[in-house]
Amino acid sequence: MSNTAYSDLKAAWHQDKIRALREGQQIVPAQVQLIISDLCNHDCHFCAYRMSGGFSTEQFGEDTGKGFTMNPNRRIPTKKAWEILDDCAELGVKAIQFTGGGEPTVHPDHLDLFRHAQSLGMKTGLVSNGYILKPGWEDVYTEMDWVRISVDAGSPSTYALIRNVSHNAYYRTMANIRKIADAIRKAESPCLLGVGFVVTPENYLEIRDGIAALSETGAAYVRLSAMFSREGSKPYRGIYENIKYQIEKAKELYDSDEFRVVDLFGLRIEDLDQGAPDYSFCGYQQFNCYIGGNLKVYRCCTTSYTAHGEVGDLTKRSFADWFRSE
Repeated sequence: MSNTAYSDLKAAWHQDKIRALREGQQIVPAQVQLIISDLCNHDCHFCAYRMSGGFSTEQFGEDTGKGFTMNPNRRIPTKKAWEILDDCAELGVKAIQFTGGGEPTVHPDHLDLFRHAQSLGMKTGLVSNGYILKPGWEDVYTEMDWVRISVDAGSPSTYALIRNVSHNAYYRTMANIRKIADAIRKAESPCLLGVGFVVTPENYLEIRDGIAALSETGAAYVRLSAMFSREGSKPYRGIYENIKYQIEKAKELYDSDEFRVVDLFGLRIEDLDQGAPDYSFCGYQQFNCYIGGNLKVYRCCTTSYTAHGEVGDLTKRSFADWFRSE
């Protein structure tokens, strides 16, 4: 795994865009995060879009007429998503990240959309819970630059608890990670397969066991991070040192050239202690654009589905038209 995969200096790779910004020009984002589905087949209690006190709940929920839901059955229509991808390529966007919001693979045409982005010459990445592998996925996933599957648990019982799914879902997801790893290896693909592990008060005692199991799936790395909520670092009071100890022991035991343990937990806690995402300044928003499943454009993922982060609406206009507008 490249040591720069989670570098905080990625913007420095785009010197031409930095020069253009200094000259007061509008730059084309290097990456667009495209949320093709706000519906999810899991219900993680730490989800920033659904949890009480989550950062991105303001515009996410929906009144169905029969009640209010925080898991809206809302997806970008395939034709519109196709148009957005065409616009991204035409504008010069280099990469598309399919993520949530909801679960990308819940969209019935997700493989067609992934393929279309790849056919346009853009790099593609996927963040998924890994539960759904629709027939034909192999040729698409192996053409991606990276895939990250969220697991966030070290046992079937904890997985079921924090995701509100059955115990069998854990085994199915772990098996799917192995299938993806096998497909990447057989295709001799450079696709970087990783696993996400959001540390919570419910799962922190399973960090070592969870990483031990993940190290045997064929994934290239596990990324440890903290949950983002308006409570900041409060949920970690009293257990922070234990968490850091668990992470350090896991790194000693399982970090290797074949499987990396990427610790972003401490950095995320620092962000929370600094009052993130209410930064006084953020230049990175110029490099990354976020399009929600509600067809609104947001500054970034941490300000998504908020009035503060909203900068556009694609309901009645194209992405290219919006981008070129005042």
